[in-house]
Amino acid sequence: MRVLTMLLLLSALPAASHATQPDGVEPYRPSRLFLSSLDQGPWLAADKELHFAGSLAIAASLRIEGRRGRTAVGATLGIGILKEAYDAALKPRRLGRGASWKDLAADLAGALAGAALASALD
Repeated sequence: MRVLTMLLLLSALPAASHATQPDGVEPYRPSRLFLSSLDQGPWLAADKELHFAGSLAIAASLRIEGRRGRTAVGATLGIGILKEAYDAALKPRRLGRGASWKDLAADLAGALAGAALASALD
């Protein structure tokens, strides 16, 4: 919970501008941690479906292996957070660097569905 709170606070910071740049030179503006809502794509994009399906599979696998539901969902969401941290910090700029709340929501939905499905089949 603390990690999500910190990520939310960091994403709200305004981009810095430097007024002392020479004419014709764009000032350096650090990118935000999270992509804008438009840049994250639609809720039903193929990317979100992959996040949902991958999280469903991971959580269901953990649940089938005997992990508790909370543990399966938490571990799966942790993997999703690590993936979004990669997107925000290490992903090449040409591929659109930045984390996505929509991806995290799809990860959480998939993790919950996977844990529930495995529990129902148990």
